[in-house]
Amino acid sequence: MSQQNSIPCLLENAPFTPEQRAYLNGFFAGLFSRTTVAPGAVPMAEIKPLEPLTILFGSQTGNCENLAKRVAKEAGKRGFAPTIHDLAKYPTTQLVSESRMLIVTSTYGDGEPPDNAKSFWEILSGAGAPKLEAVKYSVCALGDTNYPKFCGFGKEVDERLEKLGATRVHPRTDCDVDYEEPFSKWADEALGALSAAAKPLTPALSPSDGARENRDQPSGEAVTAGGRAVLEMSGDMQMLSPLPVGGGEGQGEGATPAFGKKNPFPSPLLTNLKLNAEGSAKDTRHFEFQLEGSGLTYEAGDALCVRPTNCAELAEEIVRVLGCSGEEAVPDRDGREVSLREALLHHYEITRIPTPFLKAMAERTGDAGLKVLTGPTVNGELTKFLYGREIIDLLHAHPEAKFAAKEFVALLKKLQPRLYSISSSPNAHPGQVHLCVAVVRYDSLGRPRKGVCSTFLAERVPAGGVVPVFTHSNKAFRPPVSGDTPMIMIGPGTGIAPFRGFLEERQAIGAKGKNWLFFGDQKSSTDFLYREQINQFQQDGLLTRLDLAWSRDQNEKVYVQQRLLEHAREVFDWLEQGGAVYVCGDASRMARDVDAALHQVIERAGSKTPEQAAEYVKQLKAAKCYQRDVY
Repeated sequence: MSQQNSIPCLLENAPFTPEQRAYLNGFFAGLFSRTTVAPGAVPMAEIKPLEPLTILFGSQTGNCENLAKRVAKEAGKRGFAPTIHDLAKYPTTQLVSESRMLIVTSTYGDGEPPDNAKSFWEILSGAGAPKLEAVKYSVCALGDTNYPKFCGFGKEVDERLEKLGATRVHPRTDCDVDYEEPFSKWADEALGALSAAAKPLTPALSPSDGARENRDQPSGEAVTAGGRAVLEMSGDMQMLSPLPVGGGEGQGEGATPAFGKKNPFPSPLLTNLKLNAEGSAKDTRHFEFQLEGSGLTYEAGDALCVRPTNCAELAEEIVRVLGCSGEEAVPDRDGREVSLREALLHHYEITRIPTPFLKAMAERTGDAGLKVLTGPTVNGELTKFLYGREIIDLLHAHPEAKFAAKEFVALLKKLQPRLYSISSSPNAHPGQVHLCVAVVRYDSLGRPRKGVCSTFLAERVPAGGVVPVFTHSNKAFRPPVSGDTPMIMIGPGTGIAPFRGFLEERQAIGAKGKNWLFFGDQKSSTDFLYREQINQFQQDGLLTRLDLAWSRDQNEKVYVQQRLLEHAREVFDWLEQGGAVYVCGDASRMARDVDAALHQVIERAGSKTPEQAAEYVKQLKAAKCYQRDVY
């Protein structure tokens, strides 16, 4: 029997649904139609077997999943047969049999694993973790240098694998929020280290041959990474998942450019509405943007990325303190020459103090205190020093430290887009996207401070002005697939944003499942965000239950986690009915307190031990019935 004919027979006996079997039959038919040996081609006997490679990702918002797929695509070109695993689904018993492994993971909060990696880490860090002498690996960690435990989880995974006997074939790379360049370098070098002598499966194509192969691709035929299938774990089954050949960031000459991270869409700002009533201590805004003509799409639960412009007054003050004119030529974020003023307005972070700048100040001033803060033993002192302090404060405090314009910008971080949870449903608002944003303003060290992006949107974008935006998919935070699933939403303050979108989505599609919202803020009279719409949801029967927690309406503060505990029996009943729990908002306090309360709810109402409650929550996460969008 020929190889082509044996595949369908194998699939007929495999545990696939008819739809999956049809997909794979078609996939292999297309794959083998391109592998006919042509005159002069390399004989099959000379083709080197593909080398197995496991790629694991830990991701809170989807970035690491996308990067894992990019590594797999490149690995397919270098003689590997890569399999991609979500750490939440990866069978840890398989670790001992791995030979080559790459891990791409983010760090959640200050040094913790992302939600989908917690169970994996519990096993890997536990006393019963297996020895991994046969494993060769490398880790790419994503983080944010604004947190003291920068890339903390990635570092812990890297060190733990080494302690378990695995061999690190390439040093870990720690990526800041601007991760593109270091990630690409890591992927190239880590793959090379895993198999320096790996040969391509077939002779390398010339650029023209490659273009011809893609152009002549029959309609409906699966495109694989580098001409090979990339295995991606989907539940308990290995699915052949075709990945795009192109980078997805642009199109050919003459085509309409694609809008995305590298080319944000100039979106008209349609609405800038303050949601808090007069007398509130807060300023929370509802923003509406136009997406028509952008090609950008989103789903309820996704995020909108906004590229802000810095405060012009602060930029001018920095120019003056540096003793510059503002017209000095410096590189922008992409290396192109712009004026210093332009760079400070649009290309670099000019508030938070980056580590290179702090070290440069310590060196040039000889200040003992700054030297301690940049030393290897610094811990909590640095966090305390940086709190409420900005670049301009150091420049004023140490006028003796002189910087040329190019020297100064070289010490700064690139200005990054800000991600905000989308507060609308695309089905309820076609061609638009909405945000709910808390405007950050406060005083410290005798100076007024402004949140970079929140005040950009609230104060610096004129009515009808455009804002550079692009959408960010968050597959880890979606309303239930079934419209019949009960949904419990916990989102105080601006944490209500995605739940407005969830409810609008359910209303738009006619979902029949019960909906329960826990919301809270400071005062009922001034801080009940979207009050009229939420009340209307109740009147329409869309919102089954609403529980509110106001921290300043009485002497004793009340928070959403307390409301959760007060209704433990009902919450547990909803969970037993297959309900899903969603949490959005502050990661450092609220999300932890809500998580602890959820465990207590299950212990009390479910008559379970703490260990049983923890296992119950673990199963909720595995079933995607406990999802969080926290920051």
